[in-house]
Amino acid sequence: MPQNAITTRGLTKVFGHFTAVDGLNLDVKEGELFGLLGPNGAGKTTTVRMLCTLIEPTSGTASVAGYDLLREPAKVRRQIGVVSEGVMLYKELTIEENLSFLSKLYNLPKGDADKRMADLLEMFRFEEKAKRPVSALSSGWMKKALISAALLHSPKILFLDEVTSGLDPQSAKALQDFTRKLCNEGVTVVWTTHYMTEPEKICDRVGIVFAGRLIQVGSPSELKSKVSELSVMEVETPGLSQEQVKKIRILAEVCNVSYEDPALRITCVHDDKLAERVAKILLSEGARIRSINTKRPTLEEAFIKLTGGEEEIDRFLEKSRAQK
Repeated sequence: MPQNAITTRGLTKVFGHFTAVDGLNLDVKEGELFGLLGPNGAGKTTTVRMLCTLIEPTSGTASVAGYDLLREPAKVRRQIGVVSEGVMLYKELTIEENLSFLSKLYNLPKGDADKRMADLLEMFRFEEKAKRPVSALSSGWMKKALISAALLHSPKILFLDEVTSGLDPQSAKALQDFTRKLCNEGVTVVWTTHYMTEPEKICDRVGIVFAGRLIQVGSPSELKSKVSELSVMEVETPGLSQEQVKKIRILAEVCNVSYEDPALRITCVHDDKLAERVAKILLSEGARIRSINTKRPTLEEAFIKLTGGEEEIDRFLEKSRAQK
């Protein structure tokens, strides 16, 4: 049974009259890829900055890699790596020079440091780019350089805060795959994002953060199942009459039906056998069926539902902008 890599109880951060993180209770297991999902300004980055000892909590407690966040910050820093806004490399130095400098700050033995640097440079395929100034790197290579620096001292926990922001799709996918590989090797990763599709693809569990609070925690499939018992069925069937559509509308499981030739869209209480029943009715009515697809709610739909809907999200974002 994995132990907790991170535990927080009542973790709170207040800036003036604004509560950025409000009583956070969170457990992240060792070796887990845990996603913090929420809009910009929801409190994700503030949470990461507290757990990385970059800012002190206003109240509450936290344990990171087995060490108390407030009493043992130096020991916490030894066990973590972080890629976040504001964490930068020296732009006038090359990647190799940055890594060499950081290895001295971590007091890594020279032999161990040289091997670790060589492994990281090979892992990310820097090759000749390792000798270029950091200022000459593209955003994708810059992110890889930052992750290399974060992994230099073999941390137990890696914080990746909005790490794919600004990356092209290929680079973002490569980083997602690499992060998954790290977790398979035992590293705990906390991945924060406002992109709804990312956690659904890679995370073991996701915490939905909104207005500084943790709204829900679960696997992507668990969160989606909490949203609604409804499914959407899409049937491509050309030339239906109003009477044929009515035959579907009167089914007990069906909540709503719309038809715009050739697309029949059915919102229904989820039932594994409903597609078969719909097909049987349509065929008995002489309809032609080209395809039937049933979709469950996406994680984006789950997020909107769990946070009170799009209007509530808009109100929160307006409030966040006004307070900046």
